[in-house]
Amino acid sequence: MLKGTLGTIALIIVWTLLGCGGESTGDKTQHKADYRSSIIIGIPKDVDTFNPLYTETAFAHEINHLMLLGLADLDDKSDFQPELSQSWEFAEDNLSLTYHLRPDMRWADGHPISAEDVEFTYELIADPVVASPQKVAAELIKKVEIVDSLTVRFHFKEPYPYQVFDTAEEILPKHVLEGVARDQLRGHAFGRNPLASGPYKLKQHKKQQYIELERNENYFGPKPHLEKIVFKIVPDETNLLTQLRSGEIDMMIGVPPAEVDQLKKANSNINIYPVSGRLYYYVGYNESLPKFQDPRVRQALTMAMNRQEMIDALLYGFGKPCVGHIPPMIDWAYNDNIKPLPYDIEAAKDLMARAGWKDSDGDGWLDKNGKIFEFSLKTDGANTIKSDIVVVIQQQLKAIGIKVALQPQEWTALMGQLKAKDFEAHLSGWSTSLFIDPTPVFHSSATDLFNYGSYANPQVDQLIEKGRAEMDRDKAAATWKTLQEIVYQDQHYSFLFWVDRVVAVNSRYANVNPVPLSSLYELEKWYDSASTEKLANSTGN
Repeated sequence: MLKGTLGTIALIIVWTLLGCGGESTGDKTQHKADYRSSIIIGIPKDVDTFNPLYTETAFAHEINHLMLLGLADLDDKSDFQPELSQSWEFAEDNLSLTYHLRPDMRWADGHPISAEDVEFTYELIADPVVASPQKVAAELIKKVEIVDSLTVRFHFKEPYPYQVFDTAEEILPKHVLEGVARDQLRGHAFGRNPLASGPYKLKQHKKQQYIELERNENYFGPKPHLEKIVFKIVPDETNLLTQLRSGEIDMMIGVPPAEVDQLKKANSNINIYPVSGRLYYYVGYNESLPKFQDPRVRQALTMAMNRQEMIDALLYGFGKPCVGHIPPMIDWAYNDNIKPLPYDIEAAKDLMARAGWKDSDGDGWLDKNGKIFEFSLKTDGANTIKSDIVVVIQQQLKAIGIKVALQPQEWTALMGQLKAKDFEAHLSGWSTSLFIDPTPVFHSSATDLFNYGSYANPQVDQLIEKGRAEMDRDKAAATWKTLQEIVYQDQHYSFLFWVDRVVAVNSRYANVNPVPLSSLYELEKWYDSASTEKLANSTGN
């Protein structure tokens, strides 16, 4: 998990945690559920490792977190709740954070989970010999202190807002791994057969075929309803859809929006869950070029793009207009008072005219000082949706007299061109983090990171630095909301839309609640309503 430091990249591995503590008040079937039921989830790729030290894909994190828990966990409101801990508190100077662990926790082998496991885990994360991709989480941790077996204290090099993020990594069993040479951990058997602390444990993993989890009888929380969870690996998307329609699998994550209507017609027993996403698309401009330096021009470009038409035509409605880099799911910081620039051709032409661009010779193209307004638009040519978006943009901007030349690129080549500032405009997307640090994308100092278009606004820089250092969340929220207003007014990006993730689940499963954090959110509370009803009828309930 990559956290909020200056060098944090914006295309991060998304940290997807599943809530595992406490019983849902909305679950009224706990007393009569059929605990013998299971679910089969179709997935396109296998998991590389079950060792969280080395897991680098979002979905592998989701599966891992059914088995291995951290001290705290994000809920569906993006707030931290206790998980292996029962409470925590900060020192007044915010240089230390103390966790109080639950006394009833056991590993799947019956061994108690203790503060020693926490200290040991962070020793591994910080050790350069271990070479964990999660090492950044320990960069600002000076020391992990064992106060007693159920109390652990983190000491930090400096105060910063994301201390709970950095201390909420999945905890590893010291009694299993302490004798393993640090440079051998990546290939150790633990990555193939982890010792669980969560609601499920690994029963069997057949590479490129399936991953089977079973209920962890030593789990400290409420008994999971589903006895087994099977992740069936089906690399071909068409085959995945076929098996979903036929009922061979019960769930699919990431259904192509174009397939939803046909899927529902083919199988009326499938429920569709559009999940507000953390991926947004945008057009970025190279502001080192004179043609893009006037904010009125950038605003006009955005107003000439019919974003809702793109959502309806390309995403089949499974998306939402975007007004900034903070996703709506982070509701405490998201500015919902920003009014999106309207799709308005005449207003866009007027803005361009005020910036000096008019069709002076009647040829249909805007010009100034004898030069027409034209630019090249680069994108990843292998990405279907990006390729479709740029064609739509080309046609829409033509309507206000702007000529766009499409330049599809191979992905690696495109990344090199963006870093070298070898572009006029580009269509790209960002997958956003669960914590807020716009430094790599919008700070003027980050032109060697992901500020490809050389965006520079001193007020934005000041707000980023202020928000990144603010420990009080209410004050930070005010800062981030102001930042969003300014960035949107500047229109360094033409923010297009957030993409919904489409999750399909057989309708017989109840308590299903996919959220932006995870499509498997609180999976231990899901249950098979059909088998539960059958059980109730057979017992006279």
